[in-house]
Amino acid sequence: MSELTRRLGGALLRNCLLLAAEFGAILLLRGPEGLWVAVLLAVFVVGAAVPHGTDAEFVARTAVALAAVGVAVLGGITWERQTLHERGREETALVAQRTMVEDGSGHSPSLRLRTEAGRDLPGPVAMDLPVGARLAVTVDPGSPVWALGTRPPEPLWQAAATGALLLLQTATLARLSLRRPDR
Repeated sequence: MSELTRRLGGALLRNCLLLAAEFGAILLLRGPEGLWVAVLLAVFVVGAAVPHGTDAEFVARTAVALAAVGVAVLGGITWERQTLHERGREETALVAQRTMVEDGSGHSPSLRLRTEAGRDLPGPVAMDLPVGARLAVTVDPGSPVWALGTRPPEPLWQAAATGALLLLQTATLARLSLRRPDR
């Protein structure tokens, strides 16, 4: 019985550590100028390291790590869409600056937007509009979150997908933590 209790405690601790890392990643990824690559790489590394102490092989560790990255990305999208759905204000933004950015295939336009109230919206927009053009945007007054267009609907499928990934991740970690090592 004590062996099962120890393994169950380990499964709970592993899951809580991974959930904490995913929540931290969601907070760091808020807004369009997040450090996507570094944060998601860190989540992947934590996800692969969490099964330490189990007899998890490469494939199992990679599956947990990929599920963790999926939870962080989908959780962030769900949170931003829900925030804009609940608290978002529809405003008009003006193209304040238009620059040309070199990407792999040539030059593409990049726009900086400013609301009529004077708030600069973070992150460039990859559209081709002249300076002074007007766009409809939805902004959250209390955070850097914003989106082009009108207020989005509730993020039902994003929330369902995040929940499904969380269940898969929890079940995988429980299975890895509770199985007996091969003797």
